[in-house]
Amino acid sequence: MKNILLPLSLQLLTAYAQNTSTITIPATNGSIPAGAQNGCAAGYYPSTDTVLYTLPYTYPQVLSIIGNYTNLTWSGSPDNSVTSNSTTWVPGTARFYSLGGAYVIETITEYSKPDGGPYIEIHTLAPLTIAAANVSFYAAYDAQNWTSVCDGKATTANFTVGMCATNATAAAALLHSIHLTDARTVGTFLGGRNFTTCQALGSNATTPNTTTPAGGGSATGSGGAAGSTASGAASGLDASKVTGLSSVVL
Repeated sequence: MKNILLPLSLQLLTAYAQNTSTITIPATNGSIPAGAQNGCAAGYYPSTDTVLYTLPYTYPQVLSIIGNYTNLTWSGSPDNSVTSNSTTWVPGTARFYSLGGAYVIETITEYSKPDGGPYIEIHTLAPLTIAAANVSFYAAYDAQNWTSVCDGKATTANFTVGMCATNATAAAALLHSIHLTDARTVGTFLGGRNFTTCQALGSNATTPNTTTPAGGGSATGSGGAAGSTASGAASGLDASKVTGLSSVVL
């Protein structure tokens, strides 16, 4: 089986570039600032982070948890707390919810969930400030892709974000912790089993090429600030230790 995970971020970024010109961001406070020389607004710095996580559950099982754009119970938002400007999840549809005292606006640029997968959701993230983490950020590209692996016996999640932040290293660490927690929570909702290898599930397919941090699961991440780089997973900022951010799907 070909390793589909490594080029996935590039595929999603390409898809975003092809579709973004047709997107209208709702409301003035949902818009993305114009970039300066570094591609970000003044006082902001570019940052990226990717989380790869494999669950020993089928794609239909995972989709039953994550497949509703306005139901974020799997990411820590209370039931019926997320609102939207549309009931049709197409480019331009936005969802609105509160996070750590901030008002979150996420607008779809691409959305697809075929029965056989993959589930693809790409949205923008309007500027917001998380006072508890002392960081402000916004994203023109915030994507998740859930793909069937191990001959359909497991599912791999790819959370990839390209953002601008006042502290890019801190923002990458925060988003990394949030997305990793989200992926783990989906597994908890489905029964709490941990993924090891495809072979352990009775499949001869190649096991997804991811790393395994302490605590189980698989994740990779990076972020930079003002020309520096740092690992989103290793910089010590844990969303579970910031009040109100234990698990939120940014």
